[in-house]
Amino acid sequence: MDKPTTTSSELVSDQGPPDLALPDDRMPEAEVALRLAEFILSLPGSGAMASVAIDGASIKVGDAVIFDIGRFMAGTGWEQTKEPQVGRNAWTGTYRRGDKTIRVHSRPGEGDVVATVNGRRIVAECKKGPLVRKPGSPEYPLLTTALGQALLFHVAADDIVVAAAPDTPVFRKLAETWRSRPLVRRAGIRIALVARDGAVSGLDL
Repeated sequence: MDKPTTTSSELVSDQGPPDLALPDDRMPEAEVALRLAEFILSLPGSGAMASVAIDGASIKVGDAVIFDIGRFMAGTGWEQTKEPQVGRNAWTGTYRRGDKTIRVHSRPGEGDVVATVNGRRIVAECKKGPLVRKPGSPEYPLLTTALGQALLFHVAADDIVVAAAPDTPVFRKLAETWRSRPLVRRAGIRIALVARDGAVSGLDL
């Protein structure tokens, strides 16, 4: 099997955890989704807008902030142009960078990332994951869940369905093995790996 190529978004510069207050040992689900969205928007033929669904549990649990979306978006050059509607979650809204827009919402069942490239819709299920080895190998159930949820999307025949996870050695080994499995190939689900520097492999558009 050919090794997937890795391409970095032209729009994403080098971002380190100290600047964006990101955890060193893990990649939150919201970060995976937002980095995948901005990567897709950087591709030739991409549409002007990507929709990103973020669950409140991936932003804050109790008083603990898991992912500071405002700081992340500002730090990666996205300017909030539309505040969340009254009664909506504080992290929702519309962000713009150049001629591209990311709309963040909290509606379930629509795919974590929805965007278009060359007129084809991309629908992605994103999962968090450890950036260092953890006991119990949580990568296996995380990627299994992403594939299962992606399989249940209500999509059109020409839509591109993606299961996305952080780019780490463990996820990479699983992805390289599972991409060749007969039912994964038959379903046409892409397994994309998202790196902290904005690079994405396995999308193969």
